Amino acid sequence: SCVSPNDQRLKMLSQMVEEYQVDGVVDVILQACHTYAVESLAIKRHVRQQHNIPYIAIETDYSTSDVGQLSTRVAAFIEML
Repeated sequence: SCVSPNDQRLKMLSQMVEEYQVDGVVDVILQACHTYAVESLAIKRHVRQQHNIPYIAIETDYSTSDVGQLSTRVAAFIEML
């Protein structure tokens, strides 16, 4: 869990953005995992300010009930890229 500052996560994210020439970041958040959801704002800011690339947060409970909605959101995000 992310109870304390997790600067290493942002450093690793930056390394992956550069290494893989990322066009956008999809942040998948487990609906019941509030400790990781807390970091979403920091990740969003980091991605946009440090790398100037689009970001989307997708929240799911990993059930099949939201497959259609998630598919639509991700397709729109990819189209925007």
